[in-house]
Amino acid sequence: MENQKSYSYVGPKDLLSLVKDENRGHRVIDLNNLAVWMGNNRQMIEYGRLTATFVINEAQELVIADRHSEHVACAGGKNVLAAGEITFSLDGETIEVIGITNQSTGYCPKVDSWSIVHKVLDAMVIQHPDYFTYAFEFRRCTDCGNTNLVKDGDFTCAICEASLDEAWNY
Repeated sequence: MENQKSYSYVGPKDLLSLVKDENRGHRVIDLNNLAVWMGNNRQMIEYGRLTATFVINEAQELVIADRHSEHVACAGGKNVLAAGEITFSLDGETIEVIGITNQSTGYCPKVDSWSIVHKVLDAMVIQHPDYFTYAFEFRRCTDCGNTNLVKDGDFTCAICEASLDEAWNY
């Protein structure tokens, strides 16, 4: 697996109850398969755009679910190589990725998870940005245990105001 980091679920334990077959995400094989999922699942398409929850599973496949889904449910409770939100633009029969993030407080993926996302999207031959349109840095507070988003380089816990580790610590 080319030294790709695998992320285990680190979010709230109560969300593990959502890991059921009916909540599992849809494995995207190609653009036709993606278009069928969008139509069959009555996804909310606004202004020609659709945002979904996504993971890249350990088989290096794109798996998507309704935007309101939890990443751990989308992934079937398994480890992932990347996780976040993905926004597709739909113009007639053309589908492209216009926005993508690593925003997943359940897996807290590093920003360098982009490399596998890029590889998977390239293999699908789908147009996409050159990098995450929004990239997030996650840190666990070693004092109170809460997950934090690092904003503006401020490594201070938003809950207890302790200093956060500068290195990723999940």
